[in-house]
Amino acid sequence: MAKEFVRSTKGYKHYFPGVTATAEVIVDAGKIIAAAGVTACGPDGQGLPILNEFEGIRLNGFKEAGEAYESFHLRGRQGPGFPVAADFCTTDNRPYDEVVTAILIAAAVRALDSGEVVFSSDGRWNNWAAGVNMFEKAVRPLSDEEKLALELDVERMRPEGSRDGGVWP
Repeated sequence: MAKEFVRSTKGYKHYFPGVTATAEVIVDAGKIIAAAGVTACGPDGQGLPILNEFEGIRLNGFKEAGEAYESFHLRGRQGPGFPVAADFCTTDNRPYDEVVTAILIAAAVRALDSGEVVFSSDGRWNNWAAGVNMFEKAVRPLSDEEKLALELDVERMRPEGSRDGGVWP
């Protein structure tokens, strides 16, 4: 049975300005995609996701199943053609959102001590539960300190005007 998801009218975005796909994050992303219960495809919703240090991480949901929305692109060494395009991703709460949030968690925990990785989301921390579970299943358990730091980033860094209710309780 297909996983149901709630579609919003304005989308559901994650913001990650300046975050890059390091070699370690790419390895983690491969593990996350392999363990995911959803299909992660290439950036156009078909084929395989792109995972390399040059292009970074580029993926989307499965187009044929109606699960694709906007391409997720975590920069590699090659900058995107449109620089702002790699600063956010609207998943519209589609099934591939758990893969996107798990990869963002991988990037954040790899740089937690540096204080460099800052991401935010239109959602609340409880909306990231599937991504947390996916990260812990595929990569490793998060420490209590890591969970707290990530939760504070999501809750504190919510963009102005992002919703507090609706599809994201």
